[in-house]
Amino acid sequence: MKVSWCGSVLLTGVIILSAYIPAQAWGLKGHTMIGQAAMAHLPADVPSFLRSDDAKNEIIYLQAEEDRLKIGSGVDRAWSREWSTDHYLDVDDNSMVGGALSLTALPETRDSFIKALWSAAKPTDAYSVGFLPYAILEGYEQVRADFALWRFAPAAERGRRAALTIHDIGIFSHFVGDGSQPLHVSVHFNGWGDYPNPQNYTDSHTFHEDYETRFVDENVTVDNVSPLVGAAQVLPDVPLGAIEHYILESNARVVPLYDLAKRGAMDATGAPATRAELVSLTSDQLAAAATMLDCLIETAWRSSASLQPDS
Repeated sequence: MKVSWCGSVLLTGVIILSAYIPAQAWGLKGHTMIGQAAMAHLPADVPSFLRSDDAKNEIIYLQAEEDRLKIGSGVDRAWSREWSTDHYLDVDDNSMVGGALSLTALPETRDSFIKALWSAAKPTDAYSVGFLPYAILEGYEQVRADFALWRFAPAAERGRRAALTIHDIGIFSHFVGDGSQPLHVSVHFNGWGDYPNPQNYTDSHTFHEDYETRFVDENVTVDNVSPLVGAAQVLPDVPLGAIEHYILESNARVVPLYDLAKRGAMDATGAPATRAELVSLTSDQLAAAATMLDCLIETAWRSSASLQPDS
């Protein structure tokens, strides 16, 4: 299924006392494939500095950087407290966050999200449900500002501005990738958990890693993903609604993922046809991330033309 749309398409960290130990959405290989597929379909009208091989390779490498940095998660507690919660959003089976906020009607800022959850009938600490939509939105806004600064930079500074823009795209692209991993946008992030489970889905606490790393590493290649990437579309200048819909589409893959796992798709002895179904679902999700990333880059570039430098 070719992904031809944008935005239509968890706790990944296990919290033990005050230590935050994040999982790797898609693993290093999965994130790298998202970067490769996105850069292969980068819109032609973005600045030439972004279309160079060196720039593309840097963005591809940085797609996984936010997971490499987990090396400090066991000791850098202040940093990990903030960083680990940007990688996920716990969405329940009714498309609600914290039992209070609809995924399709999120507050416009991280701060208002925190306040809305805390003031709900059943107060919820936003750090317990994650900030993924805001990590994506804030990263997009930073890249849009980067583009605007590059537009206004004197010739002597343009190379530096270009390098900063490439870096910021690479870092923010990771969170776009996280948004396509079904287990990063669900309360069922690592086994079905303490919820009604009439289908008897797995409750394995290695399910998250078994899927995003072992299964992806062994079964999915960029050749599965790249042909599914759709053309970049221009989103609204404030693309929160598109980000919400993108995450909602990923959340809709949670039950199919668990169902395929129940049918043996991740087992070495599973039927090849069932495994192929999971390869297809996974490839679609990786391609959705690449498509969304291209859309956000294109939108940031175009909308940056309306920004004005400070006087």
